[in-house]
Amino acid sequence: MRTSLEGLRQLRSPGPRPGGDGDTIALSRRPLLLGCVGAFGALAFVHSGIRVLAAPSQYPETIDALGRAAGAEMTAHLRYVGFAGRAHDEGYRGVAYLFTGLATSELIHAQNYHRILARLGKSIDFGAARQTKVGDTQTNLISAAEAELNTIDNVYPEILQRLESEHLDAAILNVTYAWESHKQHRDLIAKILRWSPSFFESVAKKIDGRTDKLYVCAICGSTLHEVPSEQCPICRFEVSHYRLIPLETFLG
Repeated sequence: MRTSLEGLRQLRSPGPRPGGDGDTIALSRRPLLLGCVGAFGALAFVHSGIRVLAAPSQYPETIDALGRAAGAEMTAHLRYVGFAGRAHDEGYRGVAYLFTGLATSELIHAQNYHRILARLGKSIDFGAARQTKVGDTQTNLISAAEAELNTIDNVYPEILQRLESEHLDAAILNVTYAWESHKQHRDLIAKILRWSPSFFESVAKKIDGRTDKLYVCAICGSTLHEVPSEQCPICRFEVSHYRLIPLETFLG
């Protein structure tokens, strides 16, 4: 029987997350667009002082599934970093801002998986994450939409099915968090693609002129234009965990 999401949430306590106690995630455009300098270093602290949950032999399916998921999320992070750089270089600052928010969310997913694997006594080499070919901004938006749809419809349902056999609640919960936040990514991208490709230039300029702020939950990666009034709609933790992606980085 699938463990209920609400029940799993009770097991998840908020721990240190990127962004500290401030109101914004510390992601300047230049380090991000150059490959997110320090991103891999931010993951390095995970092994320090982490209590091992169980012997790796107890969760072989979970470890393999989470390892693959972590690699996929880091690849997605790097893909959005590249897309953001190209959009900025082409003058689509609002689109670059959107890609930056999505890249931040993907990094949180990868960190969450890395943290669980560390508690299972396993480590990940994120140096093997695949760099994605970067096209023009219009092509990148279409590619991003296709990737999000595949993640929602195929990748995460398969991962969750694999995790069910070993019932590690923390793994199921965090994968569910990521799955739900990818649906938000799809919706954000879809708002732009509704008018593409025929009206891409006019839509992109409108985005640049009226870019909405983006807030990312440092617990689950939820990505929204406004901070929820009471709690995160995905992880149900306090809204104080939402961090603003600095708008002035791209539009200043």
